[in-house]
Amino acid sequence: MSDGSDGAVFGQDAARLGRDLVAQSIASDVEAVRERLSALWTDPAIDVWLTSANAHLDGARPTDVLALNGLEPVIEAIEIEVAGGSR
Repeated sequence: MSDGSDGAVFGQDAARLGRDLVAQSIASDVEAVRERLSALWTDPAIDVWLTSANAHLDGARPTDVLALNGLEPVIEAIEIEVAGGSR
């Protein structure tokens, strides 16, 4: 007889757990991005950059790209910004 304590997570708990896992997994990537961008901008500007559509990322937000594709494409977009903003 099962008491329901098999560790399975469903519904809103599963969604919250998923969001928390993604946030934890990209936390170090976000820190690396913030460190690199700090040479260009202040924290408020970095926050805007991370959460705004980015032409160098085909219109995606850097935070979304970090979660889906990892650090490399975001660092490439930063390098473009550092070089003057053109492809």
